[in-house]
Order: sequence, then C-alpha cells, then structure tokens
Amino acid sequence: MEKTKKTIELLKRTFPDSSFDLVKEEWISDVENIYPNIPENLKYLYRNLGYGTVGDSYYSIHVFLEPSDIYDKETAVGLKGKYIVGDNFCGDCYAYDAENNWIFGCINSSGEFNTLSELYADFVEFLEMLAKNEQ
Repeated sequence: MEKTKKTIELLKRTFPDSSFDLVKEEWISDVENIYPNIPENLKYLYRNLGYGTVGDSYYSIHVFLEPSDIYDKETAVGLKGKYIVGDNFCGDCYAYDAENNWIFGCINSSGEFNTLSELYADFVEFLEMLAKNEQ
C-alpha cells in the first residue's frame, strides 16, 4: 500500500484545492459481497483519500458508479460488470472490469470499454501519472 499512500500524498500536494469525502466502509463491503476480488489498493484509496473532485474540476474520482448511472440503457447493457471510478469531464470515464479480473480501462464517449493495461497497471497508477503531469 506504500505506492498508494505516496500517490495520495502526491495528489494532495499537486491539487491542494481538491475536495474529497471518505467512502463508507459499508459501501466497500457491499461491493466486496458481489465482487470479492476488489483490488486492495483501490480499497485503500477510498478509505484514505475518498472520492470527489481533483483540483478545480480537473478530474473526478467516483465510488463505483454503475454504467446505468451515466449511460443510456442500451449502452449500459454493453458495459455490464464495469464499475466507473473516475472521469475527466470530457466524455471519458475510467473503470474497472470486475468480471474480467479487475482490468482497468476507459469508456470512451461512444460507450466502448478499452483496456489501459499497456499504459497503467491500475487506477492508482493512472492517478499518479495524472498528478505528475501537472507538476
């Protein structure tokens, strides 16, 4: 969890005007009941940073939004098993495919999920690179 801890510190330092709320433990437990293999570093991120806006509307960290919370019914059906964890306010949502070994990826504006495993190991690494690019 050391890398996640350092990423949290980097985000707070780089974006001091961020606004976060910690995720309730019951909510994490509810997701674990459905998908017991939720990545440990993601749980740590939620417990120690939370969710909210990074910077002044630079990026948003979400708490496992269902695709149906954002997309139309037809698009959401094609994204079954994906949990949205963030968005860039430009039409791209970042998500995990919980039904495919928690692969991290991006849902583009047309509603297609594309893996990002060649660029980022996971959401925490994505957030780290997001902060480093703004320093």
